[in-house]
Amino acid sequence: MDNFSNYRERRGFNWAALISGILMIIAGVFLISHPNKALHAFVLLFAIISIVQGFVWFAFYSRFRYFVSFSWISIVTGVLDIIIGILFLYSYDAAGLTIAYLFALWFLFDSISGIIFTWHLRSLSGFYFWINMILSIFGLLIAVGLMFNPMLSALTLIWLVAFWLFIFGISEVIAAFAHR
Repeated sequence: MDNFSNYRERRGFNWAALISGILMIIAGVFLISHPNKALHAFVLLFAIISIVQGFVWFAFYSRFRYFVSFSWISIVTGVLDIIIGILFLYSYDAAGLTIAYLFALWFLFDSISGIIFTWHLRSLSGFYFWINMILSIFGLLIAVGLMFNPMLSALTLIWLVAFWLFIFGISEVIAAFAHR
């Protein structure tokens, strides 16, 4: 029997989705209400992830050192990841500035890639070419603005994450009620 035949029997209120959605919405409100604390939370999260990733690279080396001739790179990368994580834990301000610049660089590279890859649309559709080109140039201008104002970049990052939390939080709450 297939998995969908007893779907009606398994329907009911989804408490996990409701709780998850409410927590996402609360987190989004927290991010918007306390941007400075949110940036510190991002820094702490990135620091922990960086340190854990360093140990993952060490595990990669121990597992693949006999199979991959250049596996020593994983040791160097692991050490660098751990150092970056410790530096992020040591200096929240420098780490926040680094994250802000990385966010701005991400926008910059994506915008430049958008401009480069928009050229393939020129032969397919003039309308889509110009719309894509205008949006990519607009993204490039935003990226340059973020590069010159790292605080704006950090706040933009916080607002985007908060917006994402609102969208998926509301979606989870709706999903909780939809399965009744």
